[in-house]
Amino acid sequence: MPSSDANVDAFVRENQAELLNFFRHRLAKSQDAADLAQESWSRLMRYRQDQPPASLRSLLFTIARNVLKNHWRWSSLHQLEQSTDFSGLDIASEVPGVERQWQARRYLERLEAAVADMPDKRRTVFLLSRVEGLSNAQVAQRCGISVKMVEKHLAKAIIQCRAEVGDFEP
Repeated sequence: MPSSDANVDAFVRENQAELLNFFRHRLAKSQDAADLAQESWSRLMRYRQDQPPASLRSLLFTIARNVLKNHWRWSSLHQLEQSTDFSGLDIASEVPGVERQWQARRYLERLEAAVADMPDKRRTVFLLSRVEGLSNAQVAQRCGISVKMVEKHLAKAIIQCRAEVGDFEP
């Protein structure tokens, strides 16, 4: 591209429509096409002094292809980085509703009362097994009783809980 302003203007006029069409056929938004065409012209201006005038058109479209590739790369990365708005989606919550929470609280209160009403040894065996997670052998050792006795206390504790509280369906 010769250095005179008239020659630059003529070169731009001759190639602007074709450059815009190049981008418009490859992009969804016409504003993106105009922006990328402008970027291509801007990059070409950096090289215009180093290139013979006959090769400038070819260089312009090489630059345009590179600008387009960069745009696609940036767009795909940008889409990955964008946060997604889920506020409009109707997704069932894992959190129980207020009524379900109230039922669970009432069930727990009744279960605590049932455990508190148990004889001391039965309550201790039940809590060590069900709350502390100890095995029957560990409970037996800690309480100084046989494993068979632990099993009997647990069976009676479970029967008592079911009788006073019932089954809770989660």
